[in-house]
Amino acid sequence: MKWSQVKADWPAFIDAVIDQWPQADREELEDLEGDRAEVRAYLMEATGEDKATVEEEIREWLESDVPLDAIMDESKDNEMIGESGRYIPEGEDVYDDDREFGDDNQPAPPIGRT
Repeated sequence: MKWSQVKADWPAFIDAVIDQWPQADREELEDLEGDRAEVRAYLMEATGEDKATVEEEIREWLESDVPLDAIMDESKDNEMIGESGRYIPEGEDVYDDDREFGDDNQPAPPIGRT
C-alpha cells in the first residue's frame, strides 16, 4: 500500500487502523482525515510509543496487503463495477444472454420429486 491510497480512502481504512492499533478511537481517527503526520502523532499519544517506533509500525502496516474492508467499501462500488469489464473473457460480450448457459429453459421438477 501507499499512503496516498490510505489518505484518498481514509474512511475505508479506519477499521484496518483500529485492528492494527486497538488503542485508537474511531471518532478521533475520522477527524484526522488521513493526514500521515497527524495519524502518527495521534498513534504516538494513543500507544505511548516514540516517533521512530510508530513510524516503523506504520511502514510495516503499509507493506501489508490492502484490507478487504477498504477494497469492498461502499464508496468504491461504482468504481469496481466500472472496472469489472476488464475481467470478461475474450470472445464474450457484456451483453451476452446468460439464459443460454443456465437452466432457465428447463421446467421445475414437481414438488416432492427431484
